Amino acid sequence: MNSDQFGQETMFCPFLPGDIVIDILSRLPVKSLSRFKSLSKPLCSLIKNPNFISKHLAKNAQEKPPDLLIMGRHHKSLEVTVRLINSLTKPRHFIPQPLHFDVPFGLTSQKTRIVGSSNGLVCLNLINHNGAAIVIWNPAIKTFKPVPKSPNVSTLGKLTVTDLGFGYHPGTDDYMIVRLLNVATSRRKYEVEVYTLSTHSWRKIASDGRVLLVIRPFWKPMAPGMIVVKGVAYWIGVEVRNEEMCSVVVSLEMNSDELNFILPPIEHHGIVVDLREAITLRLFNLNESLALIYSTNLEKVDIWMNNGFDICVLNEELRTWSRRLKVEPIQGFLLEAGFWENSKALVAQERKEMCYDENGEYVYTKSETNLFLYGVIKGDFEIIENHDLRAPFQAYSYLESLVPVNGGIDVAKEIDLSKFLDFDPLLF
Repeated sequence: MNSDQFGQETMFCPFLPGDIVIDILSRLPVKSLSRFKSLSKPLCSLIKNPNFISKHLAKNAQEKPPDLLIMGRHHKSLEVTVRLINSLTKPRHFIPQPLHFDVPFGLTSQKTRIVGSSNGLVCLNLINHNGAAIVIWNPAIKTFKPVPKSPNVSTLGKLTVTDLGFGYHPGTDDYMIVRLLNVATSRRKYEVEVYTLSTHSWRKIASDGRVLLVIRPFWKPMAPGMIVVKGVAYWIGVEVRNEEMCSVVVSLEMNSDELNFILPPIEHHGIVVDLREAITLRLFNLNESLALIYSTNLEKVDIWMNNGFDICVLNEELRTWSRRLKVEPIQGFLLEAGFWENSKALVAQERKEMCYDENGEYVYTKSETNLFLYGVIKGDFEIIENHDLRAPFQAYSYLESLVPVNGGIDVAKEIDLSKFLDFDPLLF
């Protein structure tokens, strides 16, 4: 990147060439750059320059592995809690105690979850007694933007948020939220909406009624159902095909108004004999490719790893699936969240111990959940120690950045941020 793109903004350091100044600054952490803003107006202007922000993000992504955000419930208070695991640069048998990741939006329901994380922006769906509210938040620069209520919601009556997805569309250089809404008066009707950060507004996507149901693991409110890969949102649905109930992968490019449909792998045939069969199809972002797994264990809606499973990956151009990996059986482990970078999966192992009093009478059952990062290629484990969390879990990669949320609100500890949130009582 040539320093000419920044004009006079690099002149605060006249004894070094502009290109060198920019290269040095692009390697610094966000916390340091945020402090430098107060040193001089030219330096502040440079750090806020969109070209510099893009260069800093690209350099960070190239040289630093992303961190991992894990959301769960605190094992004692049961409050929604987020932990941060610093980037893993070397293989380890165990991971040091995760750092506490402060979420400054007050106490919320256990249904609060991370919608997605992209380029340093984290999207949260906050739920409390007032309804549901969405925020786009950059924790590194401590700013957030409340997402407004949708004008479409009030015309449909009471709704359930079936699923949400958040991602970045490189073609439009914009961040978007896709929301699926189930109309409470009809189990077979759902609406699709898209919010764009640049316009700060929602638009409704026309549905042809082909898909009757949207499938997600509703009993696990934090489990990812919708997946966003390279600006395209994907989710599992059920349609009627040749007079049979069949599963289908629905896709929506986030700058488009047209839904597309992809048949599952041939091995599955897509025919839903039991509704749980569609539920056990799960989508993941596997190193920026859409991946699908199918659990054959219909006795449980969770995906246990006892029997192993195949991972199929979508060819985006041909819209066909190929078998990429075979995960060998592992006894007693549960696949808790989507795949992380470098083909790692977050898996859980729950241990239960019956506790008795001094007379030998049963008192209670003590349970403990161990979390691991499991390498699906090498089959290696890295235990996450002292996380203090209990199920359900979420995991998303996170890379700090200077990316702004235009018109965002600064986070200040002494301010009650809940008054800035736009809770919608029609959503629950």
